[in-house]
Amino acid sequence: MRVRVLGSCAGGGLPQWNCGGPNSQRARAGDPAVPPRTQPSLAISTDGERWSILNASPDIRDQLTRFPGLHPRPGTRDVPLDTVVLTSAELDHVIGLLVLREALSYRVLSTHWVREAILEHNAAWRLLEAVWGSTPLDIPVSLDRNGALEARFFPVAPKVPGYLRELAKPHAETTVGLRVVERETGARMAFVPGLKALDSATLAELAAADLRFVDGTFFSEDELRALRPGAPGARAMGHLPITGPESSLATLAELPGRTFYLHMNNTNPILDRDSPEAARVAAVGVGIAFDGMEIEL
Repeated sequence: MRVRVLGSCAGGGLPQWNCGGPNSQRARAGDPAVPPRTQPSLAISTDGERWSILNASPDIRDQLTRFPGLHPRPGTRDVPLDTVVLTSAELDHVIGLLVLREALSYRVLSTHWVREAILEHNAAWRLLEAVWGSTPLDIPVSLDRNGALEARFFPVAPKVPGYLRELAKPHAETTVGLRVVERETGARMAFVPGLKALDSATLAELAAADLRFVDGTFFSEDELRALRPGAPGARAMGHLPITGPESSLATLAELPGRTFYLHMNNTNPILDRDSPEAARVAAVGVGIAFDGMEIEL
């Protein structure tokens, strides 16, 4: 199983266009310790020839340009893309579908809740209706056309995106994690870019994986308040912070296999490679995903 990190930052990327915070300022200035990052997405393959994408970020066009594995064959529109999987209806996870609307040789896969919430309330996405399928929780489905990868959705604490809060009610299918297993080798990956709480079922899914990518949006509960007084806390925004009471770092550090934080907000100090916060994460054996990272299981 091969995994390519197409984008590692949360919505807005780094630098975020309307943010004058320290990380965004340093990224704009070309500080090598705070390199630019795009919004969150992974590509996954077993053979390096055909790929599937986990979440379609608004930056998908530039991400694909930088990744030769998903370039079309010369002289054709034949892109080696099998499936685009969505783990929620969050805008930084789905807007890239509109960028991919010109060619529908791939399929889109999500839970029924995510599919219906988006298609019912957003007319532009109906361009993709013909290739958009849904699958229930904990039901195996082939991710690639050769059946080498098996995918399953599992529920995590639900978070309804802000643009849908007046239109759709939370459900077990609102926010999910994704388990991907290579059928031949049994190699297993978990992908949880949105995590509000670490309940026992979610922890069991993470512990069973050889490789996991986990929500690292905020380093601390009050991270945003330090820059914007009155801003909501991490949990109120649907994200379990990395540190603090009942946070994620200590628990993830105890799991076997490899763990990487993904989906970091532009305010997160671990985006500075030289920061004590980044060193603290690395010291317990947890990695910080970056754009262009490639991992093989």
